[in-house]
Amino acid sequence: HTRYWRDWSSDVCTSDLAVTGDFSFIAAGQLGLLEASTRNLPIKILVTFNGQAEATGGQPVTALSLHRAVAAYAGNVRFISNPQDRGEIKSALQEANDAKDLRIVVANYTT
Repeated sequence: HTRYWRDWSSDVCTSDLAVTGDFSFIAAGQLGLLEASTRNLPIKILVTFNGQAEATGGQPVTALSLHRAVAAYAGNVRFISNPQDRGEIKSALQEANDAKDLRIVVANYTT
């Protein structure tokens, strides 16, 4: 998925885009996200949600866990329900890029 997103992000995003998996975001990304939010840093984060921790053995990551992790940032989160839909991708990344504040885009690869 990385090359696919890199191609799209370079076409649409003029700001930096942090890319992370669902488990990494939940396990390690929360402190950095809290710091960025506290400092009002306008970072853009793309979370690829595949429902498992692939790098550590495939432990399940539930949608509920991910939704809880982003709940405090609800006004800054956009979900992509079909990451194969180039129009939806472009729209979500453009919206994040144009925003002057923190944005989180979650691409759902579980369906």
